[in-house]
Amino acid sequence: MIDHQFAIPLAWKNTATIFFFGDLQWGAQGFADEAWKRFEAEFKATPNAWAIGLGDYGDWLRPSMRAPIRAALAKDKSAQQMLDDNVRRRQDDLIDKLAFLEGKLIGLHNGHHCWEFSSGDNSDMRICSALKAKYLGWMADTRLTFSLDQARHDSRTLTMVTMHGTGNSRYTGVDSRWLDQNIVPAFHAEVYAKGHGCKADAWSPFERQIVRRSGPPGLIRQKIYCLNVPGFCRGYTNGWESSYVEQAGMQPQPLGWGVLRVKLTHSKARNEQRGTGDSTLLDIEHLVRVL
Repeated sequence: MIDHQFAIPLAWKNTATIFFFGDLQWGAQGFADEAWKRFEAEFKATPNAWAIGLGDYGDWLRPSMRAPIRAALAKDKSAQQMLDDNVRRRQDDLIDKLAFLEGKLIGLHNGHHCWEFSSGDNSDMRICSALKAKYLGWMADTRLTFSLDQARHDSRTLTMVTMHGTGNSRYTGVDSRWLDQNIVPAFHAEVYAKGHGCKADAWSPFERQIVRRSGPPGLIRQKIYCLNVPGFCRGYTNGWESSYVEQAGMQPQPLGWGVLRVKLTHSKARNEQRGTGDSTLLDIEHLVRVL
């Protein structure tokens, strides 16, 4: 797990928008270029927009296929290098598709469909290097700092736990419950997001009650925001090639991405209800955009 912190400017009456995206599986037959173009257009049109990637940007090989291919090439360094060079050449086109995100990335996660180079790094690390983004590995905890006033060093924080994700649940409810049962209780944060399952869901499982450690006795009420983020690759395509989604009879899932909108609130009554004496809090909206 990687520890990370990132600062975002946020002025009064303005909004900071964080886009959660992943599972492009670029190179696969089901990659939906039209959906990615809509994501790009919406991102560019959104003021103060930022993004975090949840893995599986390209379709190089699943882990189950990667191991036997590596084993077959173990004694042939020249063949390994040729394969690595081919992946790098193809990946340059993917990096071009992601180039508009340079300078606006909170970070990029690793996924199942990356390629591990013989040099020890992987294809997701290479994307991070090209786009000047933090490599977040499989799972990360992130402290987002929203800077309100640079002169007075005034800021508010939001904590996140994000990951590529795991599991092969057929149904959205089951996939969301994996996050509910395994991650949300174990890691104390406010925002949780995962990809991998390509399910679309935004929910708040409960309101966390935190017992005060100092000051007057009582509770601090903390909202929880969970996102199950879809992707940009269709499981059912027009043609004779049949994907594993089709062969397993899985339900078709919508394409899309997750969105987190953050702005400032200055309501005394609302702040008292949350059990905090802070006069300025972050107002948060979370949703999933489906196409």
